[in-house]
Amino acid sequence: MACILALTAVAAESFIRILSVDGLSPLDIALTVVFLPLAAWLAQSFCTLTAGALVIGYHRFTGRPTKDAAHRSERRNQGRVAILMPVYNEDSGGVFARVGAMRDALAELGQGDRYDLFVLSDSTDGDKWMAEEVAWHGELARAPQGPRLFYRRRFRNTRRKTGNIAWFVERHGAAYGHMVVLDADSLMTGESIQELTRRMDANPLVALIQAPPKLIRGETPFSRMLQFSGDVYGPLSAAGLAYWAGGEGNYWGHNAIIRVEAFAQCCGLPELPGRAPLGGEILSHDFVEAALLRRAGWRVSVAWDLGGSYEEPPPTLEDFMVRDRRWCQGNMQHGRVLFARGLHWVSRVHLLIGIMSYVTSPLWLIFLVLSGLQAWTLAHSQAVYFREGVPWASWPISREQEAAYLLAGTLGMLFLPKLWGLLLCLFHGPSRRARGGLGRLLVGFLMENVISALIAPIMMIRHSQFVVAILTGAKVDWKPQRRGVEKGTLAVAIGAYRDVSLIGLAALVFVLVSAPDLGIWLSPVLAGLIGAPVIGLALADPTLGKRLAASGLLSIPEDRTPPAVASRMEALDRAARERVVSPETLFSNIILDPESNARHRRLVEATGELPTATPETLERAAALAVHLGPAALDREERKALLESAPHLDRLHVACWARRLEEKGGISAV
Repeated sequence: MACILALTAVAAESFIRILSVDGLSPLDIALTVVFLPLAAWLAQSFCTLTAGALVIGYHRFTGRPTKDAAHRSERRNQGRVAILMPVYNEDSGGVFARVGAMRDALAELGQGDRYDLFVLSDSTDGDKWMAEEVAWHGELARAPQGPRLFYRRRFRNTRRKTGNIAWFVERHGAAYGHMVVLDADSLMTGESIQELTRRMDANPLVALIQAPPKLIRGETPFSRMLQFSGDVYGPLSAAGLAYWAGGEGNYWGHNAIIRVEAFAQCCGLPELPGRAPLGGEILSHDFVEAALLRRAGWRVSVAWDLGGSYEEPPPTLEDFMVRDRRWCQGNMQHGRVLFARGLHWVSRVHLLIGIMSYVTSPLWLIFLVLSGLQAWTLAHSQAVYFREGVPWASWPISREQEAAYLLAGTLGMLFLPKLWGLLLCLFHGPSRRARGGLGRLLVGFLMENVISALIAPIMMIRHSQFVVAILTGAKVDWKPQRRGVEKGTLAVAIGAYRDVSLIGLAALVFVLVSAPDLGIWLSPVLAGLIGAPVIGLALADPTLGKRLAASGLLSIPEDRTPPAVASRMEALDRAARERVVSPETLFSNIILDPESNARHRRLVEATGELPTATPETLERAAALAVHLGPAALDREERKALLESAPHLDRLHVACWARRLEEKGGISAV
C-alpha cells in the first residue's frame, strides 16, 4: 500500500502543479478529479506486478522453492476430494474429454480412490442433455477403474453456477473434505490436483487455495495474443498478489481447491436488495465468497508457483467482450458488498480492484474528452500579459519538462511491468528456449504490445458502454461461451464495430479541426477505433492463427511441449467427434431402447424435480411421439418429455405396442 500511495501522491502532485501554472480553471479541476483514481489504478498495477517480478526472479535465479512447495506435513489426509465441473449448454465431447484426461492422470498417480468427479449440468437445451448423458456412460465404459464419475442435470438453473455448487454442497458435501471447483473449459494435471490437496491437508487454517489457470489451445491471433501475455506477464500478477495479500488472497471461481466445511458455513450468498442489474443474484460470486471465508477467520491463498492448471481463451475479441459484459455487471454489484460489516480490509481492496477494472474505462474516456477540450481551449485562447492593477507583465511559464517527466512516469507504470516479464524470460535459459528463443520472444513481445495498443481503445468504448448500461438498469443475458470460431466476413465485422468506428471518425474530425497537434498523441487511440472492424476480423482469423503457430510467434511452452493431460484430452475429443449422433437418434434410443429408457428415468427420478413443461405440453408431445414416431418431435417437445419419468415409461410401452401392431404382431392396445 505504501508503494501505491507514494506513486499516486507523486503523480497527483506533479499533475496539479502542471495545470495550476496560471491557476486552476473548472476544466483543470475536472481533469484532476478524473486523473487521481486513474493514477492510483496504474500505481497498484505497477506495484503488484513489480513485486511479482521480484518474487519470481528471486526463486527462479536462486533455485529456492517457495515456502508452500517446500513445506511437508505428516498430517493425514482430511477425507475424500470431489472435483466439480459445472456445465451450461457446452459441447459434451469436449467436457468429457477433459474429464477423461483428468481421471486418467489421477489413476496413473495411484490417486483414483481418493477423488470423485462430478459433472454438474445446468444445460437448458434438452439435446445437449442427451449428449451429456451418452458421453457420461461412454466415459464410464472407457475407464471403469478410474476415479468414480457422477453426472446430474438440474431442470432449472436457479442462481446459475452459484446454485449449482450449492446444490452439491447441500446434498453431498458432508461426504467430502475438500472440493476442486472447475469450469467447463478447465483442465488440470494429476500432479497439480494432488499438490493442491497436499497443501490443503497440510494447513487446517486454509479454506481456499487458488491455482492460477494458464491459457492454452488458442487457435486465433486474438487467443494466441492472450496466451502469450498470460504466459509472460500473468505470473507476475499472481505472484505479486500472493506477496501483498498473503492469507487474504482471492478466488477466481475455478481451478481452486476449497474446504467444504468452511464453504458450507460461510458462503451462502444472499440476494442483493433491489432489482437487477445491481441488485438480485450476485453474478461475480468468487470475490465475495473469498471475502466471506476470510471474514470467518479462514485463510485464502494463491498458489502462484503451482503449474499444471489450464483453461482456454475466448477465440475472438467479440467473445471476450460477451464474457466481460457478465463480469462487468458482477463486479459492479460488488459496490453493494464493499462496505459490508466484518470484511477484512484486504478483501475490500480485492472488491474495489474488481470494480475499478471496469470503471477505469469510462474514466479514461472522460479524461481523453477533457484533454481534447483543454487542448482546444489553449489553442483558441489569447495570452494575457498585462492584468488590471498590475504594473508589470505576466509572462507565460512553461511546464513542458515537468509534463514530459509525468508522461514518462505514466508510461513507465504502464509498460515497465511488461518489460519485467520479458526480462525474466530472456535471462532464464529454459524459459527463453521454451518460447522459441531470443528472436521469436522479442518479436512476440512487440506483436503483443502493438495488438494490445490497438484493441485498448475498443475495449475502453465497450467497457464504458457496459458500465453506463448497468448503471441505467440494463441487465445481462446469460449465454454459453463460444469455444470455436470460423473465419468471418468484413461485412459482419463492420456491423459489430460500426459504433466504435463512428466514434473514432468523430474524434478524428474534432482533433483535425480543433487541435491538430493532439492528433500525434492520440494516433494509437484513433487508429484502434477507426480500424476496429479490420482489427476484429484479423484477430478472429483461424488461418492467420495457424500461420503464427507454424512460425512460432506468440508461442508459449505448451505449444512446443503439450502437457500429457492436454494431449490425452485432445485424443479423447477427436474420438468423441467421430461418434457424434443426431439428437433425433438419441431421443429415439431413449424412448425405444429398454436399457437407455430405464437409465434416463433413474436420472430424472433422482433429481426429485417436477418437469418445466406444462401437463398439456407433455400430453401433446407424447401423442405426437406415439403417432408420428419419436424422431418427429422438435427440440422443445423432446426436452419436455425427457424431464418426465412417467411419460417416458408410458411412451416406451406405447411406442413398442404401436410398432408391434403395425407389424401385425398383436392387436391394438
